Amino acid sequence: MDWNTILETSAAVIVSFGGAGAIIAGVTKFAADKIADKLEKKYELKLSKELESFKSKLENRSYVSKTRFDAEFGIYRQLSVTAVTMVKEISQLFPRFTRDARNDYETYKGRYDSALEKTVVFQDTLAANAPFISEEVYLLFRNLEEKSKRQLGDFIDFRLRPDANDYVMECKEEYKEVWRRTQEIQSDLDTIIQKLREYLATLEVL
Repeated sequence: MDWNTILETSAAVIVSFGGAGAIIAGVTKFAADKIADKLEKKYELKLSKELESFKSKLENRSYVSKTRFDAEFGIYRQLSVTAVTMVKEISQLFPRFTRDARNDYETYKGRYDSALEKTVVFQDTLAANAPFISEEVYLLFRNLEEKSKRQLGDFIDFRLRPDANDYVMECKEEYKEVWRRTQEIQSDLDTIIQKLREYLATLEVL
């Protein structure tokens, strides 16, 4: 078979398939379809991952109206302010870093009256807002209130009663406990504030 015959046969095959342009177009389309299919699958995988991530973020957030957010924010702000003020006053009854052993009734009575006043304010604030806060947060605040009231009661025994010095000698372990409780109260307040901060961060205003 000579070259002329080969060329003629090749030309006939190409023409029978629609010419060289058709063959090239067919090959190009096949390759393009393969690439498009791979890109589509890759994009679907990426989109699926992004969707799962978005759904996870949605599940970890609570969506509330601006009115409700403002109301909750106001309640927690009010409770925090009165709690901080109470703890500040209560901490002065048995301060962590100084132990005042003076027998100064007037000074002690002034501290007691101020701490009692701030505790009553917090007590009333918590009671008034109890229906509008979660049970968990309420119980944390309630525990803080109870510990503060215990400090007030112990302060009467260890500082204000006429035989306070004798009572201290009789109840040495209880006396040590009141100093430790001051630190507990301060730590409890820090925990509450942190929990409120975390909770408010989960709220998304609609």
